[in-house]
Amino acid sequence: MKSFFSMVFFCVGCCTVFAQNIRHEQYLRHEGDNFYREEQFSLAIEYYRELVTLSDQQPDILYRLAESYHKTFNYKEAEAYYLKAYYQAPEKFQLALYYYALMLKLNGEFDESIQFFSEFIVAAENNTALREYVEQAIIDRAGSQMANDLRVKSFFRINIESLNSIYNDYAPALRDSTTLVITSARVESNRQAIDDRYGEGFTDNVYFVKTGNTWQDKTRQLFSVTNTKYNEGSGCFNATGDKYYFTYCGKSNTNCGIYVSMFKHNKWSDPVPLNENVNSLNAETKHPAISHGGDTILFASNRSGGMGNYDIWMSINSGNENWGPAMNLGPDVNTKLNELAPAFTVYPHIFFIASDGHQNFGGLDLYMVKRLSNGEINLFNLDYPFNSNHDDCFITLANNKIYFSSNREGGQGGFDIYSVSIPSIVSFTSRVSLKSKGARGDVKLNGRSETVTKLDLIAAHNEDRIEYQNLTYEKKKLVNKMVSVQENNQTINREDFPGLTDMEFAELKRIADLQRKVQQLEQQYSGTLLSKISTGGKGDVTITGTVKDSVSGKIVANRKIILMDQSEEILKITHTNETGRFRFTNVEANATLYIRLENVSGIDQHPSISDLSFGTTGSTQNIEDIYFDFDHYTLRPEAKQVLNDLASLLKKNPAAQLELFAYADDRGADDYNFKLTQKRGQAVLNYLISLGVDQTALAIMAKGKQPSSIPSEIQRQVNRRVEFFLNGAAVSIGTIKTYIVKEKRTWNELAVQTGVSETQLRNLNGATANQALTFQPIRLPETAHINSELFYSIN
Repeated sequence: MKSFFSMVFFCVGCCTVFAQNIRHEQYLRHEGDNFYREEQFSLAIEYYRELVTLSDQQPDILYRLAESYHKTFNYKEAEAYYLKAYYQAPEKFQLALYYYALMLKLNGEFDESIQFFSEFIVAAENNTALREYVEQAIIDRAGSQMANDLRVKSFFRINIESLNSIYNDYAPALRDSTTLVITSARVESNRQAIDDRYGEGFTDNVYFVKTGNTWQDKTRQLFSVTNTKYNEGSGCFNATGDKYYFTYCGKSNTNCGIYVSMFKHNKWSDPVPLNENVNSLNAETKHPAISHGGDTILFASNRSGGMGNYDIWMSINSGNENWGPAMNLGPDVNTKLNELAPAFTVYPHIFFIASDGHQNFGGLDLYMVKRLSNGEINLFNLDYPFNSNHDDCFITLANNKIYFSSNREGGQGGFDIYSVSIPSIVSFTSRVSLKSKGARGDVKLNGRSETVTKLDLIAAHNEDRIEYQNLTYEKKKLVNKMVSVQENNQTINREDFPGLTDMEFAELKRIADLQRKVQQLEQQYSGTLLSKISTGGKGDVTITGTVKDSVSGKIVANRKIILMDQSEEILKITHTNETGRFRFTNVEANATLYIRLENVSGIDQHPSISDLSFGTTGSTQNIEDIYFDFDHYTLRPEAKQVLNDLASLLKKNPAAQLELFAYADDRGADDYNFKLTQKRGQAVLNYLISLGVDQTALAIMAKGKQPSSIPSEIQRQVNRRVEFFLNGAAVSIGTIKTYIVKEKRTWNELAVQTGVSETQLRNLNGATANQALTFQPIRLPETAHINSELFYSIN
């Protein structure tokens, strides 16, 4: 009887917990959806993120989470969730594929963005609802190719200004050479409330005066009249510096408009709005630019009658701020997306804009607009360093310096203010004009019918062949039939395979898809064979060589080199360095292998290896692993500390090679996890190269998800890792080990419990926050006292 009641209570308890979990998920979704509808994306992220951690099988939530990250300029996070949403529901969220390609572009992955823009174009070109996105994808793809092709070093040198904060700083407006106003959400400004769209303060005008080489914030003394507890945005001064036109967005339910403040009696007057010809009652109006003569205003607006989202509009002043009807600048300037942040020069026929609708490097790019004497308008992309794969906007010009805003990597906050010295405005505009014109968005729209086949360089798992080889003869025939159907660009239909259960059909189709992928991979490499080799010897072999064009003698630099075995399985991948050199270490002896070059259409005519040689590898050592957060490939702070040490080690041992094996946990689709591990490996490779490590010292292998016999959050955290093996160097390995903290602790608490100073703990883990979070990987020296109540042991 006791057992019976125990079982009843257990079942009741389980049901209660299950019901509580359901209620909690419903609560998270309800709150997240409310914040999302209200465009409070920063708060929506908090709820959606927890929700997908509990269950990642809700594609609509994944898509909204991606959108929220996109709206808050967190492109790396957005990239991951757009892809995840598309993989789970490709028919419902076909647009997620476009945005995934766009995020790849914004994150500087130009080759991959070209591939996925092409895939989206082919998949959606017959979908009338997505016609405009297809056209934009063609423009975006052309921009990725343009960015990829740009190899010339820039004449200009970029500097980050000292006035930046850890918050968003943008829209520089020069009053004179020593006075600059920016838009900022910094704490030091009149921050009275939080703008939950971005998780920062409502923006203010911040007024800086330059003394010597130092910018001093004089907002409270000289400019506070222009600020309220709501959002004040980008502005500009007139030529004489006694009027400041700026964007004011008021309360959350009020449209943005343009206001002007005048400098009278040695102070700035209370701002007043411009008339209704400029400030539309039913639309947003922002980003004013005043001509040198003060008779013309350009601004951005999403009012009706435009070409797309935000367009550039113009109004003429008949005197005393009496602005005439707004006129759209038309399709030579405006696109179906966004044109923003106009800026005049001293020349009436030249001005600048920011746009994400024209052929560009990433998100918003900066363009020069030049009106010729015959009325023709030419558009010029400013190229690097003014434009990056992120967002670049809000340019302003002094006689010998240009200021602009960008949220590119390497800055201090989100958006930052950058400057570039120039000889003069006339020399700068002339240099830009020498570029080939044709940056307008309509240039590439004649290629909509192009057919592109998706080929992923390393998407073929070694295990794919094993699955196929283990099938019975009859099932192999069925798989071969399915592959044949795919080769003819036809759809595999369920009714063509009678006698199979639905489960058997799905499994064989999955294997057929993998076989087709392997087949495509082999076809791609069939024309890029550099050398067939036979490794001799008894121990592990090192292979080195230089790749050149056999006709011109030109080196083939910064390209992927693939080592395959006789069954066409990828064994290792590395890169040629700037001199065309590559190497593979720890290669199996007495084997027949193939060295292939990644096939990039139209680049290599006659690639060959000029000085192939073999040697012995020597010792192999396992180096400290690094770990990643769920669904992420961004490097954690403690991981960067490990990589910093590895970079120093590799530079001291130039003959060594580091092999990277990247893994994911068991959640999510196989293809998705494989791509995630590729990105984890690539993130490590990019970081090490940025520290000066030669590309030939690195080889990467993505392994996909790591199944666990007993899935748990701890084991999953352990599986989200990159392993390192150092070949060809006998070095002294440090005594640092990684543990997982069981629950949230401050660094001071951990210092007391482990006997390691807080300073040393922070340094080992690159810690800037006050506490370590639950399940966070923690690096500890071997001398630390390890309390099993505090930590899970990885090894």
